[in-house]
Amino acid sequence: MPHNHEWQSRIKAVAREYEAMRQAADRFRQASLADPTILEGNLRQGEIVVASKNLEGTYIIRLFAEFETGARQYWSANWDTDPKTVDLLNGLAARREIPDTQRDNAHLVREYRNALVHEREEKPEVVPIAVARSYLCHFFSFLPPRW
Repeated sequence: MPHNHEWQSRIKAVAREYEAMRQAADRFRQASLADPTILEGNLRQGEIVVASKNLEGTYIIRLFAEFETGARQYWSANWDTDPKTVDLLNGLAARREIPDTQRDNAHLVREYRNALVHEREEKPEVVPIAVARSYLCHFFSFLPPRW
């Protein structure tokens, strides 16, 4: 039987993995500036800079994927439909009496994730990974302990 704390732990694990990779990317970038011969194959310094710049967005996508998977698992255990993500969050908020603030915060992360995935021209508010983790875990805290 799934547990809401399990999903919160999975979301937090992705955020910790991001922190590990952030440190690794920063050190690799510094080391490659000091010694460009450590770059293998056709890798160039500019590609390291771009990868480092995109790292947090990549992990926001993963973070939201964990959240959405858990939310969908809870939904499918209780209702026999497959709503779009926006409707999933609204439906959970309505059925579990999740405050508007927490629902809206989860939507901020969803909108930011969508902008990253679909490269939309209009950019929503950037949500740093630590803030996204907090918003999504808080949303999960309104689900029952087990389902």
